[in-house]
Amino acid sequence: MCDSNNGLVGLLIRLPAPDYHRLKALSTRTRVRQSEYLREAISDLLRKYGQIA
Repeated sequence: MCDSNNGLVGLLIRLPAPDYHRLKALSTRTRVRQSEYLREAISDLLRKYGQIA
């Protein structure tokens, strides 16, 4: 699924339950969407390993 307005593509992921609950709690406390945190994490990962991607 691609949102043509902002170029985002939908992605379904599965997380270990403890990680999900911690992410949800962080999102609730900071009022930052979980998807924003996940996009940031993927961006950091790709920056770190970009030479092999």
